Amino acid sequence: MLSVTALVWGAGFLLSDLLLQNGFADAPFTLNALRFAIAAILLALVFCTKVHFNRQTLLYGSVGGVLLFGGFALQLLGLKYTTPAACGFFTASYTLFVPFLVWILFKKRPTFMTMAGVILALAGLLILNTNSSSLTADRETLLGNMITLGGSLFFAMQIIWVERAMGKGCTDSVSLTFIQVAVCAVTFALASLIFEGAGYASLQINFANCWWQIAIMSVVGTAFAYFAQTYAQSKLSPTETSVLIGCESPVGAILSVSLGLEPLTWQICVGGALVLVAVVLIEILPTVINKKTAHGVGEQSPSQQEDLPQSAEEERRTNKKQSV
Repeated sequence: MLSVTALVWGAGFLLSDLLLQNGFADAPFTLNALRFAIAAILLALVFCTKVHFNRQTLLYGSVGGVLLFGGFALQLLGLKYTTPAACGFFTASYTLFVPFLVWILFKKRPTFMTMAGVILALAGLLILNTNSSSLTADRETLLGNMITLGGSLFFAMQIIWVERAMGKGCTDSVSLTFIQVAVCAVTFALASLIFEGAGYASLQINFANCWWQIAIMSVVGTAFAYFAQTYAQSKLSPTETSVLIGCESPVGAILSVSLGLEPLTWQICVGGALVLVAVVLIEILPTVINKKTAHGVGEQSPSQQEDLPQSAEEERRTNKKQSV
């Protein structure tokens, strides 16, 4: 599900560019309000009997929705001052924030493979999203980069917040997804009224050409994608989630090359390879090692199995039998 999400969000770079060209360049808050509102309505229609409201679900969903709004809002604000390539890299840096935030908040120290994978993923994203024209940074560009970096911190906190909600078992993925998307839609609608309301009359949006782009971004890129993220986080760690979703950057690059929007360069080849190696280190290689270890333990002889260390419960039972 996260792989499909990364694929859709990778294509979302191209769809967002088309939407901006069709009249939303001066109304990004309005575009996101429309996107999240359609997704919320769709989730309500599909899961109308499965959405449950209680105090904890409303709390976790509302905070998650506000974190999503903060991430997207700062991303849009930073894009006004910096280049799209730099904005893409600094947004994807939530891959770096997640394991360190988990370490600080939950005392879960990342493994060596996780740290190596995060470093490789960031190196790949840097190569993919940096070109010669974006290496010169003036004060305005630096400001945009720092604002975008703040947005990526919001995305990282949202991933960890969802993992905490699902880990505590106080809510379900459907209810949490709906409330997050609905709250994000409401906050973007309010921001649109405040910052873009005065220019509604002058907007020239060609809905005949862009309705299908809005539909894809709303249905697949928002409704399905955030449900997939929420559901997957009940099975995966926050670091695994962030790195897998971070594959959206090489996916977007591959789609751009395939559609002829940009040439095939060494940055795409090397950067994409580093991200794939990162996924192997964090997700695939540990799984293979764990399966081989479990398989090896299962094939040991009874005498070998007796030499294995006992669990605390087994040791307690053994001591009790010996005392009797």
